Parts: sequence; structure tokens; C-alpha cells
Amino acid sequence: MDRDLHDLLYCHDCVIVPQWGGFLTHYRSARLDEARNLVHPPGKDLSFNKQLTRNDGLLADHLAKRTGMAFDEASAHIDKEVKEWRGTLDRQGRLELPHIGIFYRDAEHNLQFDPDRRSNFLKDAYGLRPLAAVAVQQIVPEREPIRIVPLEPSRKEIATPVIPLPKPIEEGSDKRLPVLWAAAAMVAVLFAAAAFWLIQQDTSGPVQWSSLDPFGPQAERTYVPPLDQGVPALATAGIFTLPDEPLGVREMPLTINDSVSLIVDLGSPEPPVMKPDSIAVATPARAEAAVLRKRFHIVGGCFAEPGNADRFLGDLRSKGYDAVQLDLHRGLHPVAFGSFATRREALDALTQLRSEGAGSAWLLIR
Repeated sequence: MDRDLHDLLYCHDCVIVPQWGGFLTHYRSARLDEARNLVHPPGKDLSFNKQLTRNDGLLADHLAKRTGMAFDEASAHIDKEVKEWRGTLDRQGRLELPHIGIFYRDAEHNLQFDPDRRSNFLKDAYGLRPLAAVAVQQIVPEREPIRIVPLEPSRKEIATPVIPLPKPIEEGSDKRLPVLWAAAAMVAVLFAAAAFWLIQQDTSGPVQWSSLDPFGPQAERTYVPPLDQGVPALATAGIFTLPDEPLGVREMPLTINDSVSLIVDLGSPEPPVMKPDSIAVATPARAEAAVLRKRFHIVGGCFAEPGNADRFLGDLRSKGYDAVQLDLHRGLHPVAFGSFATRREALDALTQLRSEGAGSAWLLIR
């Protein structure tokens, strides 16, 4: 069982031994042992709590899987091992579990636990050993002392700064090209402005090139009215008129004293209107109801097979009902006792049918 307990402590933070206590692991970061000049890797510190005695099945399940025995047999084996631990502790006063720690009783007969400091139950630090800590001495380079040598007054010299003068521009040098390009750009801008101003002027008449000077005096423009060329006389047309009595199809001239004529249908005289004695029209209630659409149907049954619907329809008609077969309703073939135009008629007929024994009849509105 010591082996199973040792293996479980690598994977779990708490492993309980029933009727004995629980072993707990706590993460510990790397530390420096200045007394021994050692650097210890990170690990897990092991502690023991004798109050944790409730069996969680973890140890028994691991022992059963490793040995192949049943879970109850593994639990019984753990109980037997715990009894041997208690006997060894009572006889020898101490109990050592390899790679886990030592149990002993103090002066007050209390159970104490001293873990094995050499065991590291952190899986990430498996196989790491403490390293020797060697102090690094910092070497500071030696500097030569600075010696100050005073200068004699006769040897003091003041350095005169030399400022180079710009070279003069020689004739024919290429440095005059930027100036020429700037002048050409200015001339182009002035030419474009003059052309725009010329376009904005009225060019319907002959262009006066002498007025291209925008800075000189400009002559004021005066309005000259166009020559009077006369107004053409408007042609007078005859007016087409209809006779006072528009009757029948007649041939009429287009204008007065014109040889062109048109054939015009002026209509026929209206017959005299006879005033009736009364405008009331007798419309019986049954005729008005026949005009309405029959939307209310009293359904006697719905059938999935068309043959059953036909037989039921013939049965109703043989009994004197005005039965009809309706369109499909939810995939079924409905057969109605009759169809009605108003809801009142349909409800009265439904009440009468149910009183006669057709209790399954129901009202369908379409």
C-alpha cells in the first residue's frame, strides 16, 4: 500500500487512508539555502491531517486496478494494513513509510508526522536535484588617475573659427536654371489669365485685339437695338361651329363658304323618359339568400379513403339530405349534410340534426 500511496501523491493534492488520516500536498516554489549554498527546485510540501478519515475510494480503486483484485478486497486489504501500522506504532513508538515520512507519538501521546524532505511530489520537477549556488564576483575595472597639467601663460592659444564663404555664381553656370524656370512659369500664368478673360468677353462680333490689355482704359459698351424687320401677319382661320340642334349624321363644311366638308354624327334624339309609379322592387328573402355564397357547412364525417366518403354521401342522400362532398380538409374527404349561406340557418340546422341523433355533426366555415 505504501507504493500506491506514493504514486497517488504525484497526481492528487489529497489522498485519504481510511481509519488513519489524509495526506496533503502544497506547492512550493524554488528556494535558496544560503547556509548550505544550494538552490532547491520547486516542489510540493507534504503534510498530514488525522481528521480526514472518511473513505473516498481513491486509494482502494488504485490498489484494485494495480493488483487486479475486487474493490471490496482492496478495501479489506487497506483496513488490514492500517491495523498493522497501529500495531507497529504501539510496539516501537514510531512508524516509517518509505519516501513518505515517519509517524511517532509525542510526550502527550499525540500522533505526529515528519515528512521525508528528499521526496518531491511535483511532476514538473521530477528528477531535479539541488544545485550548488556559487556567488559571482563582480570585477570592476581599474581606472587610471586623472592628472591635471597646468598650462603656461605663454602657451595659451585661442583657436579662431574658420567660416567658409559661399562661392560666387559664375556666368554660364547651371545654377541659373531655377530662376529661368520660375520666370517661364510666371509668363505661363499671365498668358492663361489673359486667355480666360478673353473667353469671358462677348465674342459675337469681331474681336478687337487691341482690347487685350487688361490694364489699359476700356471703352464702355452701349446697347444697339436690332433693325425692325416687321412682324409677320398671323393667318386667320375660320371657326368650326355646330348647329343648334345636334341630330343625326350630317355633312357640314369645315369653315364658312368652304368646299371641304366633314361627316359628323350628332347623335339621335333621346326617347321620352317615363316616370314609373313606384321604384320599389320586390325581392323575396329566399332569392336574396340564394345569391349569397354558401360558406357554412354541417359536416357529418371526414374519411381518408374516397370510397368511404362516396358511400356515406349516398347514404345521406338516400335519407333525403341535400348532402355534398367538400374539398380536402387536412388531408381528409369531408361529407356535409348540407351547405348554408348564413350562420343562423346553419346553426338551426345543426341543432335539428343533433336532436335527431347526429351528435357527431359539426360546423365548418370556409
